[in-house]
Amino acid sequence: MKKRFSIIVGLTLIAALAYAEGERAPQSQPVGESYFTAKLGYGVGGTTPLPIPAEIREIKGFKPLCNLSVQGLYRIALSERWGIQPGLRIERKGMTSDATVKNYGMTITDDDGGTVSGRWTGDVSMTADMIQMTFPFSASFLCSSRWDLHAGLYLGLLLRHEFYGEVSNGYLREGNPTGAKIEVDDKPQTYDFSEEMRSLQWGATVGCVFYICPNFGIFADLNWGLNDIFAKDFTTITFNMYPIYATVGLSYSLK
Repeated sequence: MKKRFSIIVGLTLIAALAYAEGERAPQSQPVGESYFTAKLGYGVGGTTPLPIPAEIREIKGFKPLCNLSVQGLYRIALSERWGIQPGLRIERKGMTSDATVKNYGMTITDDDGGTVSGRWTGDVSMTADMIQMTFPFSASFLCSSRWDLHAGLYLGLLLRHEFYGEVSNGYLREGNPTGAKIEVDDKPQTYDFSEEMRSLQWGATVGCVFYICPNFGIFADLNWGLNDIFAKDFTTITFNMYPIYATVGLSYSLK
């Protein structure tokens, strides 16, 4: 919490300094030109099924990790206002959650190091953490000297991916909902699906930049994953899960 608060305060101070510079600089932004933009951002979001399935009865807690991102974009003008914007971004997408579930697909690791699969009813804690190299490609529209809107697609290559957690205060029906009952009470059992995750992700991106001055801006992006984070042959979790993250931060354009 302190780390996130320090990041927010730091970004706010930088924005205030940029605004002061903007008050002294000419309030105009040339259109119809090509230029490079660097962005530093902080993301909030999670990896979630859509819609929330019946197996998840209650979400008891949610916390994003320290999701920093740094990216470079090159805007290529097609006209005075329209352009295309390829880029490269290094980002983290991570979160933890706690939920109560019923008949939730699960493979747990027992005390002997073996695994048992079936349907879990009880409490589940989950951590999804991904470090990703992302290649966004967007169409860009300059509304004015202050506003730049963009929308497009992205392709992400996962450099590191983890999906793991614990189950407790419940029971596992081995194999199917009517299988043998395995109780889990005081000592949580673990699971780890990290090796079942895809190495490539893709999705849609939309966002905007508000220029405080000709070079400095504040941006907001929404990146919505459109393919399941797990491989197609992974069937333990019976619904798709998508990474959906909003990012805000500062941008600097070399014009």
